Amino acid sequence: MERSRNNLPRVIPVLCLAGAAALGAALFHDWRMAAGAVALVVAVLIALFPFAGLLCATAVLFVGTPSLKIVHAPGVVTQFFPAMLFIPLVCLGFLVRAALDGGRRRPVRRENLSVLLPFVAAVGTLHLLALAWAPHTLFGLGQLATLASNVLFFCLIVGAVSDVGRLRALCLSVVVSAVIVCATMVCAAQYDWAGTLHLASGVELNFELFSEARWGRIGGLCSANQAGGFLVFSTFIAMGLAVRCRRIPRVLFGLLSLTFLTFVVVSGSRGAILGFGGAAGAFMILHRPTREKLLSRSTLLVLALAVAILVGKPSFIDRMLVGFGYDGPLIFSAKKKSESTSNVSGSGARFRMWKKALSVMADRPELMLLGLGPGGFIWHTREPEVHSLWLAFFFDLGLLGGLTGLLGLAVLAGSTVTALRRTPPGQARLLFTAVAVAALAELGMHSAIDHDLTSPVSRFAWLYVAVLAAALRVARTAPGADAPRPTMEVAHATSPTPPLAGRPVPAGRPGGPRALPGPARAGNAPGPGPAACRP
Repeated sequence: MERSRNNLPRVIPVLCLAGAAALGAALFHDWRMAAGAVALVVAVLIALFPFAGLLCATAVLFVGTPSLKIVHAPGVVTQFFPAMLFIPLVCLGFLVRAALDGGRRRPVRRENLSVLLPFVAAVGTLHLLALAWAPHTLFGLGQLATLASNVLFFCLIVGAVSDVGRLRALCLSVVVSAVIVCATMVCAAQYDWAGTLHLASGVELNFELFSEARWGRIGGLCSANQAGGFLVFSTFIAMGLAVRCRRIPRVLFGLLSLTFLTFVVVSGSRGAILGFGGAAGAFMILHRPTREKLLSRSTLLVLALAVAILVGKPSFIDRMLVGFGYDGPLIFSAKKKSESTSNVSGSGARFRMWKKALSVMADRPELMLLGLGPGGFIWHTREPEVHSLWLAFFFDLGLLGGLTGLLGLAVLAGSTVTALRRTPPGQARLLFTAVAVAALAELGMHSAIDHDLTSPVSRFAWLYVAVLAAALRVARTAPGADAPRPTMEVAHATSPTPPLAGRPVPAGRPGGPRALPGPARAGNAPGPGPAACRP
C-alpha cells in the first residue's frame, strides 16, 4: 500500500496526458496530433518508470519494421529502428531517477562493474578513430550511430539489472519478445505486406513483413536468420525459467521452449539450429545430471525434433543437406534447385564476400592493419552485413581489432566459467546457467557465420552480450559467490559417532559403532534389541 501511494504522484500526470491525447483526437480528428500526444505519454511513462521502459525496449528490440532508411548508394543503406528511439528516453529516465535519489544512492563498487566495460570502451574508441579512413563518411557516421545505440543499451542493461529479481524480469521480457516473434512469423506466412513513404531524396520510411514470398524465408518483423537465432536464445531462457516453477508455469515454459524450437525450423536458419545443437550438446556433456536424464529419453528427444522439423518446415531438411555440400535434386522442396548452390546464400555467398573484402585489404596493406573502417565492408562488397560477428572485428578494425575481439571473447569465456564454478546453488546460478548456454549457442557458434558489429542486425548480438553481462554481474554479486564451492566432508569409517543419550544404536548402522566379526566382546556388544525393550 505504501508503495502504491509513493507511485501515485507519477501516475497522475500520465493519466492527465492520456486524457489530453484522447480529447485532442476526439476534438480535432487529426491522427498526427493524436500520435504526437501518444508519443508524449510514452515518453513520460518511460521517464517515470525507466526500468519498465528498458524491459519494453528489450521486448521490441527485434522489430525491424517500420524503419527509417537513408540510401547512400545502391546496396549501402543506413537504417534506424523503433527501439533506437526508446533507448535514449530510457537513459534520460535513469538519469532523472539518479538525480532525484541524490545522496540515497549507494557508491559504485568494483564488483558491480561489468568485466566487459573495458572491452566495450575499446571497441567504441577504435571505431571512432577508424572513421578517419572510412570509405564513406556519412555512411560511417550512420554505422557509428547504430554502434552508439547498442553500447548505450548494453550499459543500461548491465547498470539496471542488479539482483536476481531484475534478472528474472529481463529473462521474462526476452521470452515475451520471442512470443511476439512467433506471432509475427505466423502473420508473415499468411500475408505479404510492404509499403514505402518517401520523406526526402534518399530518405524513406519503410514498412514490410519478412515473408517467404518476398524474402524466400519467414522472419516476421526481422530477417529469418536473426529471428531463428533469437528464438534459439529464448528457448534456453525459457528452459531455465521452467526449472524452479510449479506445475502449470513449468508446463507453460516447456511448451514455449518447444514452440520456439519449432519456429526456429520454420525460419530456415541453419546457423541457428546448429548453434542450438552445439550448445545443448556441450551442456549435456559438461552437466552430468542433465546428461543422464536426457540420455534416458534420447529417443523421445530425437522424435520430438523430427516432428518439429516435419511439422514446421520439411524443406529445412533440404537446406541442411545443401549446407553440408549436397548438390543433387531437392527432396522436400517445391523447387528443385537451392539458392545456396547458385552462390546466392549460404556458405558459398559468405566465402565469396569475405574473399572480396580480403582482396581489397590485400591491395592496400595498411588496411590489413587498420581495417576497412565502420561500414567499409558493406561499401566494398555491397552486402548488408559481414555475416560473422568475430570476423567483423577484423574487417572493420584490422589486425588490432581482431586481437581486441579475441581478447574480449577470452575474458568473457573465462569470467563465465569462473562464475559457474563459484556461484552457489540458487536462483542466480540457475538463471546464469541458462543465459550462459544461450550465449554459447548464439555468441559462440551461430555468430561464427552470422551477426555483425555495426550493421542494422548488430542489435541482436549486442542484446546477447548485454544479457550475459547482466547475468554475470548478478552471479558475481550473489551471496557466497566469492567463496570457493564447499566440498563434501566424508567421515572416516572407523571413527564412530557417539549415539544420542537414551537412544541405542544397532550394530552396523551408519554413524554408529561397528561390530567386529566373531563373538561379541565387551565394548563391542550391540545395543539392546527390540526384544530387550519389551515390558
